[in-house]
Amino acid sequence: MQSLLSSSDKLLIHLLQSYAQTNDIAIFVLNNEDHLQAGIFGKLTKKSELTKANKIKDLSKLSVNKYKYDMEYADAPLRIAVINQRIGKIGVARDTINSDPSNIVVMQKLRQQAEYLRYLFENVSKLIIKERGIDDFIIKYSLDVDEAIDDLDNDESGALKRIRHLSTSNESIISAIEFIDNNLDKRLTLDQVAGKVYLSDYYFSKLFKRETGLSFSVYLNARKIQKAMILLKESDDSINEISDALGFTRLSYFSQTFKKYTGYAPTKYRIDGKD
Repeated sequence: MQSLLSSSDKLLIHLLQSYAQTNDIAIFVLNNEDHLQAGIFGKLTKKSELTKANKIKDLSKLSVNKYKYDMEYADAPLRIAVINQRIGKIGVARDTINSDPSNIVVMQKLRQQAEYLRYLFENVSKLIIKERGIDDFIIKYSLDVDEAIDDLDNDESGALKRIRHLSTSNESIISAIEFIDNNLDKRLTLDQVAGKVYLSDYYFSKLFKRETGLSFSVYLNARKIQKAMILLKESDDSINEISDALGFTRLSYFSQTFKKYTGYAPTKYRIDGKD
């Protein structure tokens, strides 16, 4: 994000500033952590409060707290296809009076402006990347031994309990979880799901672990086993049919995974009716 905003004589910043001034709105660019990037373009009565709020916490709840700031707000995700990443989102806001019935018109206009700015940002970014070369916009990471060990430290037996109480406000992870849950019958891979939310494999893996407390593979298997537990109790499908329906390549692997996560073999779980 910062590379794009600072590149090519700050072309994107100048475009956003000009658009904000011409349309009498404020424009925000937020990164994937919902932190404000390059300040606020344009003017809002509560600008100083918003800037102060960003220093205390992220702005992920800005749309919820818009009435606190006497404004209407809309945003749109920023996805750069050429580097296959979601890099944040662009938001627009305008001062309003809470009781004004015309606010609905303002909100509709802001949504249109957010979509237009998303289109502008993404296409200008594509030109900047083409001009400077893609290597300048891909973050290269060295392998950290502690992080590698941390990735191996996943407690499968506690995963089922953890996923019952998952809570995250990160839009990318919410979208990823929804995609996983809607495709439990498929053999999903980390790169497939990361691509669906426009994040690099490395960043998505770290973000998923931070937001859920589980690695991608442990979460995926836990959700499959959770679904298997329901099917074993509530359907007459054979264990082999359930294994196939959840995308397992071999019945033996399904049985091993089920026991690892629940402590029971699938047959015993069905007979005993364990929760």
